[in-house]
Amino acid sequence: MRSLSRPVSVYLQGGVAALGAIVILVSLAGFGIIFSSMPPSESGFAEGLAILLFGLYVLAGFVILAGGLLIPQRDAHGIAFTSQQRTLLTYGLLAPIVGVALVPLGAMFVPPALDPLRPVLVVGLGVFLCSGPLATLVAIGLKLRDSRHNETT
Repeated sequence: MRSLSRPVSVYLQGGVAALGAIVILVSLAGFGIIFSSMPPSESGFAEGLAILLFGLYVLAGFVILAGGLLIPQRDAHGIAFTSQQRTLLTYGLLAPIVGVALVPLGAMFVPPALDPLRPVLVVGLGVFLCSGPLATLVAIGLKLRDSRHNETT
C-alpha cells in the first residue's frame, strides 16, 4: 500500500481543478442534449434561456478550474505554474466574476443617454466574459508546451 507522502495541497489542486473541468464538460453536454432536443420556437426565448443558463455554468466551471489550478504547490508535487501563467489564471478567475457582476450594475447605472452605445457595451462585456476562460486555456496550453519542451530536452 502506498503511503500518502504528497501534501494535501496536491490533492486539493487536482480535485478542485477536476471539479471545474467536470462542470464545464457536463454543462456543455447538457446544453448539447437540451438544445438538440428542443423544438424550435418563434420567439427564441427558450433557446436564449438555455444559452444563458448553460453559459453561466460553463463560466462557473472555468472559475472553479482556474481557482483550483491557482492553489500553490511547493516541492515537485502538483502542477507548478510560472508567474506569467499564474497571472493568466488569476485573470481567468477574476474576469468572469467581474463581468457577471457588471451586468446588473450596468443595467442599473448606465444612463439613458448612452442608449446608442448599448450594443457596443454589450459586445464589449461579452468579449470580456469570454476572455477569462480564454486566459485559463492559454495558461494551460503554455504549461503543456513547457512540460512537453522539458520532456524533449
